[in-house]
Amino acid sequence: MISLYAGLIKELPVRDICFSTKRSTWVKAEKEVPWLRVLNDEVFGSYLKLSISRKDIFSCISNIRQSIILTIYWGYPQGMRGEHFINMLKSIEIIEESIFTIRNKENPTTDDYWVLMDKLKGVKGLALSTISKLLYFFEIKINGHQCQILDLRLIDALSSKGFSQYETLLPISYGTIAEKKYPLFLELTTSIANKLECEPENIEMFLFTFGKNLKPD
Repeated sequence: MISLYAGLIKELPVRDICFSTKRSTWVKAEKEVPWLRVLNDEVFGSYLKLSISRKDIFSCISNIRQSIILTIYWGYPQGMRGEHFINMLKSIEIIEESIFTIRNKENPTTDDYWVLMDKLKGVKGLALSTISKLLYFFEIKINGHQCQILDLRLIDALSSKGFSQYETLLPISYGTIAEKKYPLFLELTTSIANKLECEPENIEMFLFTFGKNLKPD
C-alpha cells in the first residue's frame, strides 16, 4: 500500500511542518525547576507562544538540554500528562548523559539501544514515544538505521495490518512489545525508504498523518 503513495511521500514537507505551544503550558514546571524558566526566557523571548518545526530542533542539537526541551514542546504542545514533564526535568542529567553516550558511540547496535533503555527506565513518564523522538532528533542510528519516531499513533496504524511492508513487525502494541520491536521497525522503515528513494522520516510522517485513515490492502 505504501508504494501507491510514493509521490506524495517524497513531497511531504517533513522538516517544515511546525506545532505551537504556549509558555503558560509550562509555567507550573518553571516554578518547580528554576533552570527551565531561564531556558524559556531564551527560547520564547518576549512571545507568549512558540512555533517549533523539526528543522528548528535539528538546528540546535549541539545544545543537548535545549534540544531535549524543544523536542518535548514540539511533541507535546498542549503539555504532558500528569507530572511526566516535571519528573523528566528532575532527571534531566540522566537523559542528557544517556543521549550523549549513545550519540558518541561508534556504530550503535541493538545492545547499545537496550543499555540506553535500561538507563532511562528509572525516569518516570519517559517511554518509547518520547525516547524515540529524542533518538530521532539527535540523529542516532541503531544498526546503521536512522532512528525514527514510534509513538502510539504510529503503532495503532501499523497494528491495523494494512501495511504489508510491516508484516514481520506484527503483532505490535505500545509498551514492552514496541520497545523490543523498535530496531526492526527502523530496519523495515529504512528498507521501504530506499525502495521509494526518499528519507525514512518521510515514511514516518506518512504513517503518522494518513496511516490510521487508509483502507487496508
